Amino acid sequence: MVDVTADNTQYAPMPLDRCDAAMRSIAAKLAAIGVLGVLIIGIATIVDVVVMRSILNRPFAGFNELLQTLFAVAIASVLAGGLADRSAIRVDILANLLSQRAKLWLTLAGEVLTFVFFVFLAIACYERAALTILINGQTTVLQLPTGMFMMAIAVFVAICIPTQAVVTLVAFRDIVQRHGWKWWPALAMMVVGVAALTAGLWWTVDTWGPALASRPVLLAAVCFLLLWVFVLLLIPVGIAMAVIGTVGAAMMMGWERSSSVAAVETTDLFMSGELALIPLFLMMGAFATTAGLSSDIYRLAQAAIGWMRGGIAMSTITACAGFGALTGSSIATVATVGNVAAPEMRKRGYAPSLSAGAIASGATLGQLIPPSTVIVLYAILVEESIGRLYMAVLGPALLTIVGYLLVIAAMVRVKPSLAPGREPFVLQEFLRAFAGAWVVVLVFASVIGGIYTGFFTAAEAASVGAVATFLAMLLRGKINRHTIWSIASSTTNAVAMIYTVIIGALILTFFFELSGLPTVVVDWVSALPIPPLPTLLVLLLGLIALGTVMDSIAIMMMIASIIAPVVVNLGYDPLWWGVMMIIVVELGVITPPFGLNLFMLKSVSPDLDAKTVYRGIMPFVVADVVKIAILIALPAIALWLPATMR
Repeated sequence: MVDVTADNTQYAPMPLDRCDAAMRSIAAKLAAIGVLGVLIIGIATIVDVVVMRSILNRPFAGFNELLQTLFAVAIASVLAGGLADRSAIRVDILANLLSQRAKLWLTLAGEVLTFVFFVFLAIACYERAALTILINGQTTVLQLPTGMFMMAIAVFVAICIPTQAVVTLVAFRDIVQRHGWKWWPALAMMVVGVAALTAGLWWTVDTWGPALASRPVLLAAVCFLLLWVFVLLLIPVGIAMAVIGTVGAAMMMGWERSSSVAAVETTDLFMSGELALIPLFLMMGAFATTAGLSSDIYRLAQAAIGWMRGGIAMSTITACAGFGALTGSSIATVATVGNVAAPEMRKRGYAPSLSAGAIASGATLGQLIPPSTVIVLYAILVEESIGRLYMAVLGPALLTIVGYLLVIAAMVRVKPSLAPGREPFVLQEFLRAFAGAWVVVLVFASVIGGIYTGFFTAAEAASVGAVATFLAMLLRGKINRHTIWSIASSTTNAVAMIYTVIIGALILTFFFELSGLPTVVVDWVSALPIPPLPTLLVLLLGLIALGTVMDSIAIMMMIASIIAPVVVNLGYDPLWWGVMMIIVVELGVITPPFGLNLFMLKSVSPDLDAKTVYRGIMPFVVADVVKIAILIALPAIALWLPATMR
């Protein structure tokens, strides 16, 4: 083994460390400004909706145009922060099968691809911005110069280039240290190798692209398989989709038009008013956690039903539902509610298996109860209404809660030793808990009620939720320098990660639609001599299997736009299918042996062994299977509420 500590400067030059620290600092400051800008935009939205539009009946003409353009710049400013913090969705199911050396090389490959793509994207965004300025592009009402805002987006994307360059060099340094190579010759070889591979890819597309474009479906199918190879080899999901989609589109219509597609999809994404709700809801979750609302939710649930046998486990389910309504994340719900609920149930004498099952299964409600990031992503990919999907998921979410509560009640009745005896209901304690959690109740009622009645759009409702939880944090005295930076960092990482994945998904979706692959898949499935229901069941089983090893966002981004047309062609409602897809993917995260929530639970309660976790989760998995059967038999459970919307 080579001793790299004796002369560390040979392998890890101090300027690289300083550059890494400097880029992190610059990116963090830009991201903090961007997050603050998003919050200010949320406040301005509330002023426009509540004060100017509803009370004074004098809305600002074209105000949404101004907010959307400013919002686009604010979101673009956080991308570099996410890259600097190494925030990316990766599928690591093969990680344990790979050697440390292989993982280092694959990590470097992912960083190199990320760097090359952002160079390509920055150039494409600049060219579109320059063209828009040249033709004097303007917004419809306020006639704002859109080219100026696009140029600002291009600048922030360009800042990602030096940021990612440093990240790539740090990954390369790890390999240099492991092999004991000399730094500068190795670096020169890497630069030459990357340049040669990039030039070779460019030449291959230009030379063989026309021939491959003559068989577009075959090209798309090969690219789809290659996408899975990339993803399984630890390449970030968003970058894998973006690179495959860009190269595939270039083969069919040339680099210039492929570059234009990448720029259009990226800038339009940043300027999308609907997508504004993702960072706002992420901020809402961060504010709520900092304000201590998760503990308030748990205390209210415990005071309401904790008096029943198994009541603390039931409280965990309802607390997960409440916290999921603030964060929209099952992983975050496991970590947050689990840290509160696991010690409480252990102290009360609950069986570890019941505790594990309640926490892991209850956390799936994080994506089933609005605001849900996955619902938003599905709506964008299949061009459905976000508000209607939010309403459609409420009935199945309530069915899930009831099913889990019945499972707990049945378990403690059959085996009373799983939970201690009942405790008396104390009205005063319930009232105190309700008084402490009224903010959560008000926020949820305002967001869902506003969307249902049509008083708010989904993005406006997100502004209401973010500002309300920010005020709760402010009134509770939880704002200080540490919390502000913590919230900015967590929001930045999540937003940068999600937006990178969406950019990749949109480019990939464009390529697939250009190739005609979805149409061919739909026609092929329709021609099978199989009734629709068995076909649907096969799709559901496949999604459950994927959910055990992949993040729900990654699954949604990679296959939603291909599967949705197939299911609709089978005669099923797209709203209903969106709900079903989310449900079965979330079932996957608690299905042994690879359910992601089960691994997160181990980090919350390290003393739990795998056998105990699996034993505890299986009754809830059975409840989910029954729920899926009910929703297939009675789709109206999901569809009746959207049908009543204004």
